[in-house]
Amino acid sequence: MKGLLTAVGLAALALPGPAQALIGYGITMYDPSCAFGCYDSVSGYMLECSVMDHGPVGAHSHGAGGPTSPECRAGDTYFLTTLAYCMNTTCDASTPMWKMERFWSEQATGSKTVAAKWSYGEALAQVKEPPTDEYGEDDHHLTRTVLLDPETVKSNAETREYFEYAEMIHSRYGLVLLIVGFGTPVIISLFTKLPYMSTLSDKLKPYLVYPSLIGTYHVRPLPYLLGNAATIGQSLYVIMFAALNIAMAAAGYKSVQPNAWFGNQWQEVMGYFSARTGVLAFALTPLVILLSGRNNILLWATNWSHSTFMILHRWVARIYAAQVIVHSIAELVLYIDMGSYEAEFKTEYWAWGIVGTVFACAMLVFSSLFFRRWSYEVFLIGHIIMAVFVIVGSWYHVEFLFSRKWGYEFWLYAACAVWFFDRVIRVFRILKNGPRRAVVTEVAEDIVRVDVKGIRWTAAPGLHTYAYFPALSPWRPWENHPFSILPTALLRSKREASLSGAASGSDTPSNADIEKSGGVTSTSTPERDDQALGGAPGAGITLYVRKSKGLTKLLANHNSLLTLLDGPYPDNPTDGVLKSDRLLLIAGGVGITGVLPYIARHTNVKVCWSVRASAEGLVRDLEGPLSRAAEKDVRVGSRLDVAALLAEEERTGWNRVGVVVCGPGGLCDDTRALVTAKARSGPTVWELEVDAFSW
Repeated sequence: MKGLLTAVGLAALALPGPAQALIGYGITMYDPSCAFGCYDSVSGYMLECSVMDHGPVGAHSHGAGGPTSPECRAGDTYFLTTLAYCMNTTCDASTPMWKMERFWSEQATGSKTVAAKWSYGEALAQVKEPPTDEYGEDDHHLTRTVLLDPETVKSNAETREYFEYAEMIHSRYGLVLLIVGFGTPVIISLFTKLPYMSTLSDKLKPYLVYPSLIGTYHVRPLPYLLGNAATIGQSLYVIMFAALNIAMAAAGYKSVQPNAWFGNQWQEVMGYFSARTGVLAFALTPLVILLSGRNNILLWATNWSHSTFMILHRWVARIYAAQVIVHSIAELVLYIDMGSYEAEFKTEYWAWGIVGTVFACAMLVFSSLFFRRWSYEVFLIGHIIMAVFVIVGSWYHVEFLFSRKWGYEFWLYAACAVWFFDRVIRVFRILKNGPRRAVVTEVAEDIVRVDVKGIRWTAAPGLHTYAYFPALSPWRPWENHPFSILPTALLRSKREASLSGAASGSDTPSNADIEKSGGVTSTSTPERDDQALGGAPGAGITLYVRKSKGLTKLLANHNSLLTLLDGPYPDNPTDGVLKSDRLLLIAGGVGITGVLPYIARHTNVKVCWSVRASAEGLVRDLEGPLSRAAEKDVRVGSRLDVAALLAEEERTGWNRVGVVVCGPGGLCDDTRALVTAKARSGPTVWELEVDAFSW
């Protein structure tokens, strides 16, 4: 079921048929263009039933509007005979008759819902003698079958042809953005798995994957909370994708002058450009949502981490907002130049476009690290509400303008499918795990242990779960936090493990939450009454939580706390470090729970852990799993010398050393920089995983 709804949403973009595809990919706008050219040439003529009070024709009206209603045209003899005669003499023999009849039934009156009193053949049969004159200035109304100016008909037909071509290019480039944005991580991941690529990958990682773009900042925020710096590899993706967006917005324009809809070439190209940026923004919408999801199928399809996708989510969202802003500015400038701004400003589609643009800009501002760290829960709720307004505003923007005629709404269908897929799978996971009762125990000054029994998950490292404690705050039962996954059996001493059966549990990644102050991690239960907690011996997980200013500060000793679990989810790839000759686990504080699962998966492990003196109770609580490590360096009240640790491993002469670090931002970033330097200079091959969870 993974990716099912996401795939359905993306596949919907290519479905054939009217209103079920995109322009150029299942939808044709003006076929045959010769017939539309005739219609445009005669539709402006005054008929006996025409009225004078009508609105202006906008740049995106696609030829609609005018003083004559569809009902008026449907019953006017000379309008129908003039149109039929023009079509018969203008369209060549290669135009199938069924296309002519289809145009007539759908477009002859200017409305699909209003049928002409005659069919195309019947109207043509009414022309007994070929007309000899054109509609003149002295004609107040169309009172006979007339000739249409061939140059005018040609200009109108070419206007439609070039406009449809531009719309087809919009759709094509939108699909290119979506496919490249989605496919690049998959292709790069597959490339690393090709034969003979491991050596090249080892050489590239110290230059692309490990180092940060800005100094040693990555987990730590940049000065003045400007955000989190990407790695060089992540930056290359962002630069590539931004450049592609610029190219897709700037390329592929053709102009035809004179143009029936635009007064000059500048207006014409600006009209195409404004539409292009709007379509590209729509195309980015499903990708923006996908990259932020817990059930992002790219987490399973690639070897990229959750934190990487969150960084890409933010940057792709900024590119999306830039497309929206440019679209809005281009539309404004265009309509002012055309002299129709005041009329357009009063329309419903314009108002909803403003709603979408304003909330897209607001999301840019309120998604900054300052607001995320000030109150992540407030940010998250506001983020979702503003995103809803962006989607709704976008929907009604095209709904009032095009009435679901040209398929623009299918970009939004895909976006909603991705979002609903993520939410449905979250609910499914919670229901599958069922409501649980947890025992909460204080183990240190600001650290509690939450024991949840009866859960059987894989004991693999690099996984996390989200825990809900709805009873702690009835006013915000939706609040949840990520925790690393550890098997219960691992928390027992070697002697206990030999006397009891194996069991599995779970825990979440790091305490180094770069989006929220305070860290949360999870492990499994040491010596508790398994049967009393409703689980089999050894089954369950334990969450070690460092209290923060949010919901976690309410955690206190409790014998039966309602707990809901959403997981497990992949966070970091583990294959590289587990295939190393030597595995060095570096942790700070409760970050120890992010590295402990590796102990049971590698035969040559060294654990290095520093913890504050006030958290000595946590050290005592984890004596069981630590006893499994043959080599360990636990420091209470003092810091690790990471440079010395790496130098020692290098001197030992291992060919390949894996390093996993989990802890405060400074520790993670320093380790990243030191491993990068070692990997670039020495003969040892270094594999690095930084377990720092990102929201």
